[in-house]
Amino acid sequence: MFRLSAINKNIRTLNYARKVNRPFLYARTSFVKYQSALWRPHLKVPFTLSGLLSLQPTGDAPSPWLALGVFIGLPTVLWAYKSLMMFIFQRKIIYMGYAPLGARTEVLGQDIRIPKGLHCREVCVAGEKNVKLYGIYVCRKESYPRSPKTILVYLQGNAGNPLSRLPVFERLLSDKPSDTAVLAIAPRSYWKSSSRRATERGLLSDYRHVLQYTMNQYPDSNVVLYGHSLGGAIAVCLAAQLNALDHPSIKGLILENPFASVPGMVKALYPERWLPYHYMGPLVFDKWDALQEMQNMHEASLLRKLSQNMLVLLSEKDEVVPTEMGRALFEAASDTPTVIPSPKPLMRRGELVVIRGALHEDGWMRRQWVVVMDKYLASN
Repeated sequence: MFRLSAINKNIRTLNYARKVNRPFLYARTSFVKYQSALWRPHLKVPFTLSGLLSLQPTGDAPSPWLALGVFIGLPTVLWAYKSLMMFIFQRKIIYMGYAPLGARTEVLGQDIRIPKGLHCREVCVAGEKNVKLYGIYVCRKESYPRSPKTILVYLQGNAGNPLSRLPVFERLLSDKPSDTAVLAIAPRSYWKSSSRRATERGLLSDYRHVLQYTMNQYPDSNVVLYGHSLGGAIAVCLAAQLNALDHPSIKGLILENPFASVPGMVKALYPERWLPYHYMGPLVFDKWDALQEMQNMHEASLLRKLSQNMLVLLSEKDEVVPTEMGRALFEAASDTPTVIPSPKPLMRRGELVVIRGALHEDGWMRRQWVVVMDKYLASN
């Protein structure tokens, strides 16, 4: 009773403050009225933090619809978020010039030693729109500075830089005649090359300038395109755009563990059909569809000429690129009618070799790899 009378007194004071226009008294009595309203729950008051903190847990079971919404909704939101991030940053996933750590800043001769018996120097190639492309030229010491008989233009995979391939080139040149050399140029956003956004169009432009540089610097040398992993798909797409008559010195094509296409790789990396990422292939910006290029190559293309005498190397235990992709490329080339006959019938319509026991990156460590590469280069 005492508390009810106090509340009634405060209400009468509030009404009096309104009449006599006394703001301080009105503010005080308003606060008191608000306190009284909290004491009487039947009065409607605005939502406050104190009201939230006063909530107490109950023993009531959650609604089945709420449990079902959490069970289905939470994974759906997480999948949607990851799918959105993969779509937005897809080129960062495809072109990993930043990996491994330090790949953009390594220095030849300091961070990476030059193998004994090899001459290795840094090369700079001018690309379109002031793009600078840096790479390395590697040959045996006794052959420098003579122009090589055969020069391999190396197209790298989606990560690392040309320096990380020096052990591969050392192995490749160790048993070769002294007139063989390797030119490995990093495309944009890799190693020291210009930090431009990597795209399919941009990388094709970069490698076109690399080929032009090679033919200008070594006009009497036979050129062999050698692409590994993503570089294999790039080599196919590049040769499909070039005219064979304009590039007579390009004699061979080596594809090691090549992609058939980036959408195909998306399905290979996410084979489970219940995952949303399995269906993101059509959303890829840069498809690098080497299989389609191989199936639809036109008469005068450089790819048509090279496909008659190309070498496809597949690692038996490749953990990254399915070997079926390389087989599909080889079969597509074999199904194409012969238009330009190979001048040397050592390999009829090319050759596909599976390197026994090899993984995606270590085929070059196998003796079989060395023997096959020696045989192919001797025929070009």
